[in-house]
Amino acid sequence: AGVVLAESEYRHALETGIEPFKGLLLGLFFMSVGMSVDFALVAEEPTSILALTAGLLAIKLVIFYLLGRAFRLPGDGSRLFALILAQGGEFAFVVFQFATTEGTIPAAVADRFIVVVALSMAMTPLLLVAHDHIAARLRARATAAPSHDAIESGEAPVIIFGFGRFGQVIGRLLDAAGIETTVLDNDPDHIEVLRRFGHKVFYGDASRLDLIEAAGAKEARLFIIAIDDTDKTVEVARLLRERFPDTTILARARNRNHVFELMNVGVDAFRRETFDSALALGRQALVELGLHPTEARRTALAFAGHDEEYLLEAYALRGDEQSLISLARQSRADLEDLLRNERSEREAVRDAEWGV
Repeated sequence: AGVVLAESEYRHALETGIEPFKGLLLGLFFMSVGMSVDFALVAEEPTSILALTAGLLAIKLVIFYLLGRAFRLPGDGSRLFALILAQGGEFAFVVFQFATTEGTIPAAVADRFIVVVALSMAMTPLLLVAHDHIAARLRARATAAPSHDAIESGEAPVIIFGFGRFGQVIGRLLDAAGIETTVLDNDPDHIEVLRRFGHKVFYGDASRLDLIEAAGAKEARLFIIAIDDTDKTVEVARLLRERFPDTTILARARNRNHVFELMNVGVDAFRRETFDSALALGRQALVELGLHPTEARRTALAFAGHDEEYLLEAYALRGDEQSLISLARQSRADLEDLLRNERSEREAVRDAEWGV
């Protein structure tokens, strides 16, 4: 039935309709399986049952840990991945019951296997608790060490806060232009990878004033905040503006609301993280649809300029939803008129050049 419904054009509506029943039936399945578990076997054969359970967990732990390492899961991801998947799967209950019905394995053996799988599932939360306890102790040892790297040189004219996918592009560009930068990031695993690729990155919390000053904030000419966390970006921007009012601050923005928050704390300039790439792709779309590349570029520039103006107007009206809705509608109409007029002017100029 599921295969037939999957091919139906109404499959999404059908999935929504049967979702409550799926949860109910799944619950009944687990209840029936739970009632079929013969826990008396644990008391009768504790050594063999516990040995089988430990063996199942150990084998799956090793296999999934090696897979995690092979796929280079970050940090302690390999351990956590292995612990979560070390338990026996629910499908094992179905397989054992079917195997018993078909006479593949004796019922007594199937009963033991069912108990082993159930115990392995019960052990998973305990293993995760143990993992969290060990990880907490390891982190506690790490905090005994300095909470940030010693800054080798605090004389770079630019300090970049955050060196993820956004900050790396900026850092590589400045480095290629011969401009020295000091980079701060708070992800130790990420920093380790970046250092292997030759990047000069220091570990530390960008909201700590002592670390910012050690990085040479008093001598820096420019701060670039490229942190992915929007709240952290605003926090760092506010601290930098309060402590270093004369230094230019450039910031990465997530969306319009984030832009408004950054403007409130006095950021000098900002770039929305997806705006430029989306604009470039839209420009390419115009070219693919037959527009000349030069005209596509002019159209994109006109759109970007109009959007910046609209953003400033929207900032003045923030908090007034009705005014923002009215402004958005008017801005859309103005943009259409702007692009239409520019297109007409270009066509008139082209006709005049050709003597039409």
